Amino acid sequence: MVCCGKTTLYILGLLIFGSLNTMCTKLQFEMTSVGINGDVKHFMKPWFGTLTMFMGMCIVLFIHFIDVFIDRMRAKRRQGREGYEALLQQPQNQQKAENAEPSFWKAGILILLPAMFDLIATTMSFVGLLYNSASVWQMLRGSMIIFSAIFSVCFLGRKLYGYHWFGVFMCVVAICLVGAANIMSGSSATSHASTGLMVFGMIMIVASQVIQSLQIVTEEKLLKGYTIAPFHIVGMEGVWGTLILFILVFPLLYVIPGKDEGSAENTLDTMVMIENNKNLQIMIGVYVVSVFTYNMAGMLVTYALSAVHRTMLEATRTAVIWVCDLIIQYFIAPGSNFGEVWTAWSWLQLFGFLLLVLGQAVYSDLVKVPGFYYPPKPQVVAMMKSPASVRCNVPEETIVFFTLIALSNSKCELHNVARKELAYRDKFIEEKLLCFSALTLRFFTVYTSIEVVLVQLAILSLVEDSVVPST
Repeated sequence: MVCCGKTTLYILGLLIFGSLNTMCTKLQFEMTSVGINGDVKHFMKPWFGTLTMFMGMCIVLFIHFIDVFIDRMRAKRRQGREGYEALLQQPQNQQKAENAEPSFWKAGILILLPAMFDLIATTMSFVGLLYNSASVWQMLRGSMIIFSAIFSVCFLGRKLYGYHWFGVFMCVVAICLVGAANIMSGSSATSHASTGLMVFGMIMIVASQVIQSLQIVTEEKLLKGYTIAPFHIVGMEGVWGTLILFILVFPLLYVIPGKDEGSAENTLDTMVMIENNKNLQIMIGVYVVSVFTYNMAGMLVTYALSAVHRTMLEATRTAVIWVCDLIIQYFIAPGSNFGEVWTAWSWLQLFGFLLLVLGQAVYSDLVKVPGFYYPPKPQVVAMMKSPASVRCNVPEETIVFFTLIALSNSKCELHNVARKELAYRDKFIEEKLLCFSALTLRFFTVYTSIEVVLVQLAILSLVEDSVVPST
């Protein structure tokens, strides 16, 4: 069982790296550098920001390979065990038939369409981040729960109860309040963003969540009946996104007319700007590694707790980003473009944020609202599982199979075999998790301190090197 101290560290890793992801992206867009024509301008390159995100996701694929290697080594050791292999053969074959694990390349093909949705959604959200503060960007991304609920009913045939729709309604009201507060206060950290651009940015953020919801629904639809490791999915989405950007998107962006040195996004200008600003190079490197560590921390939190807990922690990340924006504005770099000013309308934004968190909690059945029907939760299988197997996805068919045999056998020999098998599964997965977490604990601790220092230095450089961009 994962100890409380390590679970706390996983949670801190999720909050720290998740917050730094958003802040590093915003910081990149606010940095200035000399472009290909010799002018100083802001690094407003949303498509390149998408590329760096996918590059960070690619690194996760190496963790998957390590995970597969550990599985194979443990499987060889397990082959020597005797007494239960014959008994396990039937339920294992049934489990494989129902939840087959596709080959590496077949899994990659299945992940292609969700990766394309992820690419489009991420770029649209980054365009919105150009013209809005990091906290508003993060709050508006909470609208994904609205569209996910609608699409899950339309395309997956999922049944939602009254409390689900009430939670969705609360999220809709919350998003409207946050957007209204942002428009009325003009609290966007970017001084070069007009009210019209702020509204356009917010529309892009919400629209990106529509695409992101389609990604989630598509993943569930295409991958239904398959067992694919989470690290495999994240890593392959990163690989597909990187390939699509290099082979298709960047050449098209260079040819399409636009305001970025005559292109929609000039890749040559991007490379020149990166070369001319060392702080920008550092920030991009920090962001790539931060995406990787954020995905690792998120998976470890899901293992140690649950997906519901991770969802609520993501909401907490919004509060962390907002507090950091205020600290930067008033204590670290006053007067800089990076940060957020507290206004009278910020109270409305705060109320909208709290309502958004409450709506997510109601939708997730963490907060029960009187007057709504809540279906009973299945507890039979849950009672048969050990605490470790609840988090490690031990096949329920295997547990029920052996439990029924044990109940029907007066001598209980088969019950002892089943108990031994489940104990071995729990120990096996727990050892694997602890082995993996031991490798990441030191990395989290060391890298977090380095990353925070680099971000602070980059923020201070905005004040020292603040140059009005050329028009």
